[in-house]
Amino acid sequence: MTYIPRNKVVDLIPNKFKAIKIAALEARRLNERARMFEVTLPGKITTLAVERLIDGKVEWYDQKERAREIRAAKEAEQEEG
Repeated sequence: MTYIPRNKVVDLIPNKFKAIKIAALEARRLNERARMFEVTLPGKITTLAVERLIDGKVEWYDQKERAREIRAAKEAEQEEG
């Protein structure tokens, strides 16, 4: 089993349960792509997914944060117009 430093993951995503979910989604994506292109990935897929998350190669967003940003942009647009 590979040791994954929790503090590195929690620094990126404060909610550890959300971090696990994001890593799992990335692992699923990697697995699907490996099967589609018939490629063997080096090592465990879950470990690769977490490493990609720590390295900042996985794009993710908080839905509530994204909704706040969209709402603020719409309000600013309405004030201008």
